[in-house]
Amino acid sequence: MTNGSASSAEQTYSSRKLQHLPNFFLRQQPEFGKIFEAVDTMPIDDTHCHLVTDRDAQITSSRFLERISLAGYPFPSYFPTGVYEQWLNGDEATRYTLNKSYDIQSKVDGMTYHFSQSVFMKFLTKEMAQFLECDATLQAVIEARNERGKNYWSYVNSLLRDVNYENIIHDTGYMDGAGLEEINAFEKAIEPCRSHRIARIEAIQDEFFGLDITFDEFEAKFSARLLDILDGVGNYGKKSVGMKSYLLPFIGLIRPLYDRGVAARSWSELRKSYAKLSTMDREQAAEITKDLCRYTFTLTLEECLKRDLPMQIHTGDGEAPDVILRNQDPFYLEEVVRFDKDNMMRMPKIIPLHAGYPSVGKAAWLSHLYPNCYFELSIMTPFVHQSLYERYKQVLEAVPISKILFASDNYHVPELFWIAGRWGKRYLAQTLTDYVIGGSLTHDEAVEAARMILYKNNRALYKLEP
Repeated sequence: MTNGSASSAEQTYSSRKLQHLPNFFLRQQPEFGKIFEAVDTMPIDDTHCHLVTDRDAQITSSRFLERISLAGYPFPSYFPTGVYEQWLNGDEATRYTLNKSYDIQSKVDGMTYHFSQSVFMKFLTKEMAQFLECDATLQAVIEARNERGKNYWSYVNSLLRDVNYENIIHDTGYMDGAGLEEINAFEKAIEPCRSHRIARIEAIQDEFFGLDITFDEFEAKFSARLLDILDGVGNYGKKSVGMKSYLLPFIGLIRPLYDRGVAARSWSELRKSYAKLSTMDREQAAEITKDLCRYTFTLTLEECLKRDLPMQIHTGDGEAPDVILRNQDPFYLEEVVRFDKDNMMRMPKIIPLHAGYPSVGKAAWLSHLYPNCYFELSIMTPFVHQSLYERYKQVLEAVPISKILFASDNYHVPELFWIAGRWGKRYLAQTLTDYVIGGSLTHDEAVEAARMILYKNNRALYKLEP
């Protein structure tokens, strides 16, 4: 893959894809065809995503729905710890017994049925059928996918190549139970797309929260691990290109904390309550660790600031019932974006994730007001599908083009990489077409805006090779 002009093969392939687009695009906006063909051949950098393993190489329709649905993502949390995994992997007798106690199958059937009736899933089925050259039914798509899945990594690679991914930055804080071997297999499989890694504060904390040690010892261990991740090879054998925090959905407003005494008291309370933490109400559990987590967050952000590294922060999205939805307002990040100390705003590079969805306007306005706050497009891309056109306009009316970052937040199955790229390019082109027709942008400015959003901004922010 190169960053130069599209080859004749790329242009021909793009023209074929243009023929498959709904007539709406070409009939209503003739300029769209010109912009789409330019955008469709461009590289993509995914600034926030997760690895794929081969455990879903062969899959049923129901399991595919569960793995791709945001409602299915945290489904194990609907049952006592470990129960869902026992049911999922158990023999017939085990599943029968657990079903009798927890009614698991009917709950799974209800969730997957409703998701199968979403416009997103009906649209995705049609798009996958076109790619897999099969009938546009979910059953036919899954059968064709399973056939391709006999050489799963080749299939995964073909999805990323189809939309031209050149760089991904994947969060190793959530890997669906995978480890280094699975990371290496995934990163090898998607070449020539280059892989970079970002580490999560909560994953470091999890290593030490269960230890019966003093606060001083905890702080020393946390700091040493953090420095190894940022300066050494502590992120599964590689240096981390930035950090990620999942704190916002648990505590809401994040105020940086520098007071070691307050953090030490929180650590003491954690030691007293650790054995009962998993059985507590989610708000009660978050309150016990709140000040300690604010302190580790602050330590981490200080190190990012020293190195001019970005901090990604989970906003919007959801992942209920694990998290507290009302805490995820993007405006709750203002104190972090400012990062005041000694009567000065120091303003580290902050990336609110998931477009702040559904609070897109708030995330956009935060990025508009603060020069060090960026805007990332994942989860909204691809789950909003056709309405991405309107959402991208909402973003572009407030956020400078130079601060918008493409991302998918791909998890579990590789089709989210692919459909995010496919729809991202399509609806970004439609949005930019409006600006050209309206006179806000020239054709060349619109095409350059697409380049910036799809890959150039990410490479500048993370200092990646072109």
